[in-house]
Amino acid sequence: MNSTPNSALIPTFGALRFATGVGAWVAPDKAARLFGLGSDNQQPFTTQLFGSRELTLAIAITDTASPQLRTRALQLGLLADALDIIAALRGIRRHTLSPAGAILTGGGAALFAGLGVAALAAQRRATLSMG
Repeated sequence: MNSTPNSALIPTFGALRFATGVGAWVAPDKAARLFGLGSDNQQPFTTQLFGSRELTLAIAITDTASPQLRTRALQLGLLADALDIIAALRGIRRHTLSPAGAILTGGGAALFAGLGVAALAAQRRATLSMG
């Protein structure tokens, strides 16, 4: 079976980012607690900022009309995920993020980074097989 950009990987990855973004927007307090983040008064706002990014990337990743947009969104998502991993590590080192929070946020970012690399590879294979 040929791997194409429309295989299960990209829609699943987009759905995961979308669900994360919606959860962060609709229930920012619960999402912050789930991710092990602090509970100060600004946390819902910060969680919604994170959710906005996830929703935007999810929509761009699942765009079937523009392979270039999808590729760029996957690349930018990979950059954001790598920076999130670094932020989680810094949070642990500075004692500003709980170990559970670091595992959930950093681990989630690592999962998304891995999915992003796999999706980019599938996108590249599909582009090469069409050309």
